[in-house]
Amino acid sequence: MKHPYEQYYKLQLATLLVAVVLAIIALFNLGHQWIILFMFYILAAGLAIEAFIELKKQQLISCISQLLRAIVLFIFVTILYF
Repeated sequence: MKHPYEQYYKLQLATLLVAVVLAIIALFNLGHQWIILFMFYILAAGLAIEAFIELKKQQLISCISQLLRAIVLFIFVTILYF
């Protein structure tokens, strides 16, 4: 029997893997800073997905915590880049 949120967990894992791949690519292409920006946006999306999972499990405090982390990361990286 599958876990009810297995698809969301797979999506979260995929975002983390894509972020790691982009981090490795960014190490070798330091001239392309948009790759680093995109990596942080994907990390923020992973945190938002985790917040959605917590919301589905009805753990509101954990959901709010993860969502605030995602929002702060998104805003902070955007401010630093632009």
